[in-house]
Amino acid sequence: MKKYVLIASLCLISALAVGQTEKGQGFWSGNASLTYTSFKQNRSAFENQYQSSVNTFSFNRGVFFKDNWLAGGGLTVSLNTINQKVPEPNQQNSYKSTTVGTGLSGFIRRYWGKDQWRVFAGGGLSVNYGIVHYNAAVTNRSDENSFFIQPYAQVGAAYYLTDRIGLEASASSNSFPLHFSSFGLGLTILTGVTRNGPDVYEAPQTAKGRWILGGQLGFFTQSTKPGIAYPEGQRTTEFSIAPSVGWFVKKNLLLGVSIPIVARWQEERSGFSYGLNPYLKKYISDNRLRPFVAGNLSYQISGNKPDDGYGSVQKAGLAVSAGLAYLLGDRFIVEATLGRIYFDRSFYPKDQNIDQWTGGASATLQPSFSINYVFD
Repeated sequence: MKKYVLIASLCLISALAVGQTEKGQGFWSGNASLTYTSFKQNRSAFENQYQSSVNTFSFNRGVFFKDNWLAGGGLTVSLNTINQKVPEPNQQNSYKSTTVGTGLSGFIRRYWGKDQWRVFAGGGLSVNYGIVHYNAAVTNRSDENSFFIQPYAQVGAAYYLTDRIGLEASASSNSFPLHFSSFGLGLTILTGVTRNGPDVYEAPQTAKGRWILGGQLGFFTQSTKPGIAYPEGQRTTEFSIAPSVGWFVKKNLLLGVSIPIVARWQEERSGFSYGLNPYLKKYISDNRLRPFVAGNLSYQISGNKPDDGYGSVQKAGLAVSAGLAYLLGDRFIVEATLGRIYFDRSFYPKDQNIDQWTGGASATLQPSFSINYVFD
């Protein structure tokens, strides 16, 4: 019986995807993020202060002007600001800057394939302009601006999860002979004719009493050649791991915890951090592809040896997020976080007189993906 259900589901998915590259169909993709950081340290009569904001917005729109031929364009806007005050003997220096960037692009693609799979190739042209403005009252630097036009080639593949959600991977090159140096993986929102959605799928992954195991693993190393700043050169190595485990307290409701651990090494110093991040996640609907909302708390302790006088630093935060999960088979859940709002506050030793916090919000259709294993 299960085999017949699976075959019927695959046939339905294929039927949904057949028309996604027909004339009149199209897609949207993009991302937006807002981040603000504040750092203040009071010592004697001077105040060390740093404030920054990083804001970006971009989107792409494509429309099939004939079967399997797509034309589209994109817009990118960014605004970054820095305001820094650094105490020095008998004076307090200040630095302010504002960076604005804009970009426009146009492209054409040709698609091949059938059912829910497509491959594509194409090219386009991007135009970018940027300006950096320095506050003349607090810095001697002159304003800077840049402008460039760049053609590019692109290849990729698309997989249509439903008649409204697609998964796209691409690689781009702006040189000839072709040298692909830009890679992307993300989701697209499909537009055009609406067809019937997939049948409800009774997923065993999110049943009450099941456990979920996941995590993150990372390794980073960087080497600096001998120079003025580092006469003997310098190598930095970082290793991170964040195992997580959760339990479905009821159908589609997951309670879990993650334990992030990071270790860093340099020639004459080392650093560490470890924490505890409990979370609660709610899956919505009973389809293979289903939205989720989540909330989590975080607590972290970090430090360096030697500690440069700062000692250990504690950080606490909270965040809410939303995304999409795809239930793969009967044992795996693939997830992508599409939106997040967060707030973090750091706590230094009292004698440091430091006040630091960070907050922000982001929304993207080009997220990172995670795979979790489900067991009884």
